[in-house]
Amino acid sequence: MSIDLASKGEGRPLYVVLALLLLHLTLISIQVQDPSGTLLFKTWVMVAGTPVLKGSSDVSRAIDRLWTGYVWLHGTRAENERLKDDMRQLALLNSGLEQAKEENARLRLLLAFRDNLGCRTLGARVIGRTPSFLSNTLFLDRGWQDGVRPDQPVISETGVVGRTVLVTRDNCQVQLLTNADASVGVMIDRTRTPGVAHGTENLLLDLKYVANTEEVNDGDYLLTSGLDGIYPKGLPVGKVVDSQKGKTGFREIRVEPSADMVRIEEVLVLLVTPKSMADAPAPGAGK
Repeated sequence: MSIDLASKGEGRPLYVVLALLLLHLTLISIQVQDPSGTLLFKTWVMVAGTPVLKGSSDVSRAIDRLWTGYVWLHGTRAENERLKDDMRQLALLNSGLEQAKEENARLRLLLAFRDNLGCRTLGARVIGRTPSFLSNTLFLDRGWQDGVRPDQPVISETGVVGRTVLVTRDNCQVQLLTNADASVGVMIDRTRTPGVAHGTENLLLDLKYVANTEEVNDGDYLLTSGLDGIYPKGLPVGKVVDSQKGKTGFREIRVEPSADMVRIEEVLVLLVTPKSMADAPAPGAGK
């Protein structure tokens, strides 16, 4: 037992010498320079640390690119949404301006037409139609309190639309010329030949009571004759689109109305007193 302890004690100075020798070599190598004058120790440290530094730099750049890209994309997406919203608002504004422009053009034509009528008129807007335009009635935003009475002519900027038939305090119903129950006394502008235009429940009128001997050509214009007691004389009614000799002694004539019965938006009510209303009291009279 004593021999093992002695042998172990004798080996310790060798380890100490080796450790001191290694330390001495390390200190010497620190002082050694390469041909460029740089200490080898610094070079070794740099070589050993380069991979670590490079890896750290790559990771840092990747994180920076990822973060920057996310933030940029997030901001771009938000900006795109704002731009889309702005474009939608501009589109709505532009549409509104176009509608106002078109309405102003129609109203100017309507006012120009009114100035040549020589009678009092009342502007009105179309506020409703019955489910199908083939029913040929529409509703206006004017009524008794505005001076509207039954059987007053209604016109657009291009010609006769129809007449009022039902009137309430604030609204009225208009029977269009194309209604099967509608008729208007007319004359052919070119020849002054009289006749009666009837509705047909479609977009054309029938011109009746014009003899086969009369000359009626496609393209001839019809004006109100003033003989029906409702429509003043000289208002545009329509244009002949087909004229044939009939079998009953009268021509078969089809007429396209001057007014667009489907797209009417603004009209004028002529505040004339029809013969049928000349002696009728206004609503509420005598109260």
